[in-house]
Amino acid sequence: MNSSEFQQGYDIATYVSNLRNYRSLVKKLMETAQVKADHISSLRDAVGGYEQPVLATIMTEDWCGDSACNLPILAPLFEGAGIEFRVFRGSEKEDLKAMYENDGDDHIPAVSLWDGAGKELGRWIEAPQAMQEQKETWKAAHPDFEKLYLRQKDGDKEAAKEFGSLYRQFLEEMAGWYQEGLWNETTREIAQLPGSR
Repeated sequence: MNSSEFQQGYDIATYVSNLRNYRSLVKKLMETAQVKADHISSLRDAVGGYEQPVLATIMTEDWCGDSACNLPILAPLFEGAGIEFRVFRGSEKEDLKAMYENDGDDHIPAVSLWDGAGKELGRWIEAPQAMQEQKETWKAAHPDFEKLYLRQKDGDKEAAKEFGSLYRQFLEEMAGWYQEGLWNETTREIAQLPGSR
């Protein structure tokens, strides 16, 4: 990721103002997102020895719930650490999407840190590890979720309507989990990224 490619991405304000899904939720979460000071300083220290400027990117799509929940905490994390941050839609940046997929990373969001020479320093995919158990517990309590997802994917309009409503409920609950402590897991994991690749 060189500097000119990086500049093709969206800054956070532009991306959020043009979000096609969950814009009100993301804006609401942005009002409450607070990063632990030690996570900011850990990240700042971790990137200090690399060729500058260190840059951060996220590849996502507007429909991604994990992205909607994490963007509000990523923006202040990177800003606090002095790292410029850009958002890319995979559907608009096929080469970046292909890079992740070729490495076996087919989930989004995909967050990367890059040094000043364009070398990837670390990568974070989808959600903090602690989120997986929360998701599995919720899905076990809502067995229709996966069935509706598959039916709506096959073009069932009634299933799409039901799935949309259930997914919004899931997303609202997931946002609550992030606010109750999982944002700290996201920022802690990302602060440990440099040198992990």
